Amino acid sequence: MFGLPIIAAIIAGILFPYTALSILPYGFVFLFILMLLSGFSIQWHKIPAVFSRPLHLFLGLFLAFVFFPLIQLLLARVLLADAQFLVGMVFSSLMPVALVAPFFTRQLGGDEELAFLLMVFSMLLAPFLAPLLLQQLTATVLPIQVGPFIKNMVLLVTVPLACSFMISFYLPRVREAVEPYLAALNMGVLGVLIFILFGTVVGRVNIGYESSAEIGRLLLLALFQDFGVFFLARVFLGRFFPNREVTALVVTLSMKNVAIAAGILLFYDPRAALAPALVFIAHACFFSLLPGLQKYRAARESERI
Repeated sequence: MFGLPIIAAIIAGILFPYTALSILPYGFVFLFILMLLSGFSIQWHKIPAVFSRPLHLFLGLFLAFVFFPLIQLLLARVLLADAQFLVGMVFSSLMPVALVAPFFTRQLGGDEELAFLLMVFSMLLAPFLAPLLLQQLTATVLPIQVGPFIKNMVLLVTVPLACSFMISFYLPRVREAVEPYLAALNMGVLGVLIFILFGTVVGRVNIGYESSAEIGRLLLLALFQDFGVFFLARVFLGRFFPNREVTALVVTLSMKNVAIAAGILLFYDPRAALAPALVFIAHACFFSLLPGLQKYRAARESERI
């Protein structure tokens, strides 16, 4: 069900690109709301306990910013002939963890506080690491203004989380009233955000002039960024960590905030923004199938026992 609003948003973006373009300046507001909602999906008193397991945090950040982006780069070099698309796809893989990752981790019985901290730290590190690693991996220098990038990420982390923290502790009835509707709220807000960004990309890039084979290969890479990372991380990490921690790690690693990549590239290289925009299609499939994949994996493990 979670993927349906994304599919609807993508279709709406294709049909009404100029409407999406006109409301692009409000995209940050919807990111803000998603961050606020993420603070309602965790138990704040459990956060300090996560710091007693720093290995999980360091490993998750290393895999998110170095290991899997490097794999994505190698695959992109094999599959893509277009340098702009390669830059867009690698930049997508260098983005922080998606704001809905703690919510999905909670739904799948994982350590949502670990997922939450991975999301927060990845957002704070992304302005420093993403441009630097993009340059090192692709030898491409986008004129990204790091100052505004840092400012936006800090604001996106501190203000909405401070609000959700205050509401959780001082207005618990408000949180209790919102909590049953977190899924619907996340779906709705994410759908609007994807409509804005996907429609803007379609409005600025004439997809009709692009090679259908190259678009297909971009979609294949986008699917790997979600499904491929999920399965690879599950196979590798499942050998070393308990299931709750593994679920948090694989969910966060396979859900990147490509909305940020699309928004940045729209200003610096709109054609490259097509790559993260197509990851939204992979997200639609992944978000819809993830509960089923998790149940299938649990059933297989039960059979082995």
